[in-house]
Amino acid sequence: MRTESVSEQRFEKLASILIASVAIWVAITAYFQNYSANISDQARRRAQQYSIEATKKEVTGAIQYSYEWQGAYQTWKELEWQIIAADQNGDTAAVERFNQIQERILPMGKMLAPEYFDPAAGFPDTSKYEAESYLVESTRLSEIYLAESALGNATDNTADGLIVQITLLTVSLSLFGLSMALKGSVRWLFIIVGSGIVGFCMVWLSWSLLELFIRPEVNETAITYYAEGVGLEYQGFHQEAIQKFDLAVTENQFYAKAYYQRGLAYYELGDYAKAITEIEKARYEGLDDTNLNWNLAWIYYLSGNYAKAIETNDRVLNEHPEVLGMRMNQAITYLSMGDLNNARAQYDLLVQEAEKQVAEARRNNLEPPASLWYYMDAGALDLQNLIDSIDNNPKNWTQAPPSNLIQGDHNQIRSFAYDQMKRMKEITVALEYSGQLPVAQETMQVEPFVFGLVTGVDADGNITNFEPASNSVIPYGEKEVTLEFSYSGTPPSQMLWKVYVNGYEDAGFRIFTNEDISGGNTWYKTFGFGYTNIFILSPGEYTVELYANNILVQTGTFFVQE
Repeated sequence: MRTESVSEQRFEKLASILIASVAIWVAITAYFQNYSANISDQARRRAQQYSIEATKKEVTGAIQYSYEWQGAYQTWKELEWQIIAADQNGDTAAVERFNQIQERILPMGKMLAPEYFDPAAGFPDTSKYEAESYLVESTRLSEIYLAESALGNATDNTADGLIVQITLLTVSLSLFGLSMALKGSVRWLFIIVGSGIVGFCMVWLSWSLLELFIRPEVNETAITYYAEGVGLEYQGFHQEAIQKFDLAVTENQFYAKAYYQRGLAYYELGDYAKAITEIEKARYEGLDDTNLNWNLAWIYYLSGNYAKAIETNDRVLNEHPEVLGMRMNQAITYLSMGDLNNARAQYDLLVQEAEKQVAEARRNNLEPPASLWYYMDAGALDLQNLIDSIDNNPKNWTQAPPSNLIQGDHNQIRSFAYDQMKRMKEITVALEYSGQLPVAQETMQVEPFVFGLVTGVDADGNITNFEPASNSVIPYGEKEVTLEFSYSGTPPSQMLWKVYVNGYEDAGFRIFTNEDISGGNTWYKTFGFGYTNIFILSPGEYTVELYANNILVQTGTFFVQE
C-alpha cells in the first residue's frame, strides 16, 4: 500500500507540474497572441489611412487636371484659334486683344506654367504635369497601403494561429486534469497525448514567433523609388524609369511590381529578352494576374516564342474565356506558327464570346462595354500588322514578329489573316449597330477608291469638278479630302465609313448614313475639316473603309505629306 501511495504521489506531482507548466505556456502564448493582434490592428489602421490619402490625392489630382485642361488650357487654345482666324481676316486689333487675354490666362493654371507649357508649341506636357501633380504621390500612397494591408494580414494570420494554439493547450490541460482522476495505465495515455499536444504547440509557437519577429517591414524607400519610376515611365522616359526600378528592387528584392514595371520599360525599349526575364521574375514573386500574363504572352509572341505565348495565354483563358483580347492574341499566335486549324478554332471561340457578351448586355438593356469594340478593332489591326510583316512592309506602329520568325506557308497565312481581319471588322460593325452577327447577302461591288480634291461645286452644292491626287498623295495644308467611288449591283440600305489614321480609327471621321444612292453609280464622300478655316489634315497614312449593310466592300488609302 505504501508503494502504491508513493507512486500515486509521484504521478500527481508530475501531473501538477505539467499543468502548471502548460498554464504558464498558455499565458506566454496569449501574450504573443495579443502582441501580434496589436501589430495587425496598427497595420490595418495605417493601411486605412494611406488608402484614404491615396484616394484623396488621386481624385483631387484628377479633378484639378480636368479643371486645368478644360478650363485654363482649352480657353487658351480657343483664343489661339480666334487669333488664327482674326489674323487670316486681317483683323490686327482682334489679334492684339486675344493675345492680351491669353497672357492673362497663363497664370491661372499650373498646367500653363513654364515647366509644363510652351506657348510657342501650343500644347502642354500633360504627362509630366500629371506625374508630378498627383500620379507619383498617389502611387506611393497606394503601394504603402497595399504593403501595410499585407503586413496586417500576415500578423492577423499569426494571431489566429496563436488562438488555435491556446485552444490546443487548453485541451492538453483537460487531459492532464482527467489523468489525475483515473487509475491504472490508461492515465498515462492522457499524459502522453497531452504532452504530445504541448510539444506540437511549442514548435508551432517557435515558428510563429519567428514569423512575427522577422516579418518584413514596409520598405518606404523601395516604394518611393517605384513610384518615381512609374512617373518617369508614364512620361515615356523608359531608361530613367528602369534606373528607379533598379533602386527599388535593390531595396526590396521581392518587389514584384517593380520587376513587372521594369519589364514593361524594357518592352517599350524593344528589348524583349530582358522584358520577359523581368516579368517572369514578377510572376515568380507572386504577381500573377491577367494583365501580367496578357503582356507577357504578347511579348513572347513578338519574340517568336509561340509555345510560351500559348501557355501563358492559357493560364488566363482556361479560367476566364471572356477575356477577348487574350483570345485574339492566342489566335494570332497559332496563326504565326502556321497552325491554321487552331487559329480558326480560336477565332470561332472569339466570335461566340463576343456575340454572347453583346446579347447579354442587350437583354439587360445595357450597351456592351466599349472595350469590346476596342479589342475587336485591335485584333483586326494585329492581323494587318502580321500581313505587313509577312510582306516586309512594317509601319511605325506595326507590332508583329519579324517575317523570318513567322512559320509555315506565308501565302496561306497571309490569305487566312486577311479573311479573318475582314471577318473581325464586319462582325464588330454588325454587333455594334445591329447586335447580330452579319449575314450572307448580295452586296454591291465597289471599284477602288479614287482620292483627290474638289475643284468645282455648283450653286446646289453638287460637285462639278474633281481632281484625282497623284499616287493618292494629298499635300499638307488641306482641310479635307474627297474620294470618288463607283459601284455596281444592289445599293445598300445603310453605309458606314470608317477612317484609320496611322493604323488607328479616328472616330471623329466616322459617318453612318442611310442615304439613297440608287440615283447613280458614281458618288463622292468628303472627310476633313471643311467646316472651319483653322484645322487641317495632319500628316500621315489614312485608310478609308466602306461597309454596306455591315459588309466591308472596299478599302482605300491616301497620304498627307508635307
